Amino acid sequence: MDRTPPASRILIADDQADVVEALRLLLVSAGFELEAAGGPEEALARVESSLFDAALIDLNYTRDTTSGREGLDLLRRLHEIDSTLPVVVMTAWGSVESAVEAMRRGARDYIEKPWDNDRLLATLRAQIQLGRALRRSQNPQNGNAGAPRPPSHPRLIASSKSMKPVLKVMRRVAPSDANILITGEHGTGKEVVARWLHASSARRLAPLVAVNMGGISEGVFESELFGHVKGAFTDAKSDRTGSFELAHGGTLFLDEIANTSVPVQAKLLRVLETGELQRVGSSDVVRTDVRLLSATNASLDQAVAEGRFREDLLYRVNTVEIAVPPLRDRPEDLPLLAAHFLERYSVRYDRPGLRFTTDASRALLDHPWPGNVRELKHAVERAVLMSDDLEIGVEDLALRTLPGGALPLEELKLGEVERLLIERAMDRHDGNVSRAAERLGLSRSALYRRLARYRIGGVR
Repeated sequence: MDRTPPASRILIADDQADVVEALRLLLVSAGFELEAAGGPEEALARVESSLFDAALIDLNYTRDTTSGREGLDLLRRLHEIDSTLPVVVMTAWGSVESAVEAMRRGARDYIEKPWDNDRLLATLRAQIQLGRALRRSQNPQNGNAGAPRPPSHPRLIASSKSMKPVLKVMRRVAPSDANILITGEHGTGKEVVARWLHASSARRLAPLVAVNMGGISEGVFESELFGHVKGAFTDAKSDRTGSFELAHGGTLFLDEIANTSVPVQAKLLRVLETGELQRVGSSDVVRTDVRLLSATNASLDQAVAEGRFREDLLYRVNTVEIAVPPLRDRPEDLPLLAAHFLERYSVRYDRPGLRFTTDASRALLDHPWPGNVRELKHAVERAVLMSDDLEIGVEDLALRTLPGGALPLEELKLGEVERLLIERAMDRHDGNVSRAAERLGLSRSALYRRLARYRIGGVR
């Protein structure tokens, strides 16, 4: 089956799963392709790596559920990345003043929740046409619906001795089509490496599609990767394009690939070997052309030895391995990373002039960082929010190391213990709220309330 021209691509940014699913059902049935982001950071990463025809963003997220400030900040940063991207904001009934403020800041239109389906579709179609016209006017030689723009390179702070061989391999393999396996502990920045490789490749004008294999339940793996047709199973009420097709001509990034089951591995191997797939419920063959980047914090060699991972698939995904060292092995990078995050969150939360005290800088260097760069990012963001003056002290960082750290578990307050466990669960599951909630024995809504209470970021 020949690949048809791609449909209009919509980015949805909303942290409510039921809202995203309702929008997915509506938009896919109307012929759109869409990607969903659970929060501002994920939305920004997707716009940096792919071209969208429009973005539909919520104004409120779990960190700040009422003011709309996070949504307004996201709007500003989206425009900094792509000034031609039409952004439509969503706001709850009774909060129209927030939507009006968003339009003053560059949003093209707004939709009230609960929305009217016909109005939402009409708004998106109109804004997509206007956005394409704007892109054509800025690229007169291109008669298509807007010239793809190369994604910006993610910033790599990597001057340490242990990162030099990593950067050398990255530069060598980035222009090729070789399949790359990125290994390293949780939070070391494996997805940043993947996005840098894509942005440095010949495929950079095509999409980078990222799939967290650890966040997909066993029953929907095939549908997520290969797509399905209407009626393929009980809940298949419309056709769905899978990640392989969405990444056609570009790059597919499979995070936590060790979490795939052996039956799914067999089907994944077939697609990689033949470049052909079948949507669930269809006998039509679809040809795809993707470069595969994979990541894992597990030992795939050990998984092969234990029969949990196919050896032939390992050879396919591991043409070259890039091992990202933990933060504790990158001491020269730590002050630079801390300064980078301090600058980022000082701007985001409108707290200019912040700086670390000498004791806080020493504490950052002495901490073992079991959660790696992600833990550092969370610590600095929390400190920016919690500091009372322009100097960030040790107490603002609230660093905890267990076991064997400065404060044993029994010496922590109950709230500190709960916060620590939640942070560890979120880090362990790469910000996936559903999996972290299951690990903690909480419902999603209960975990969201605690994330807001403790101002814990990194949510997907």
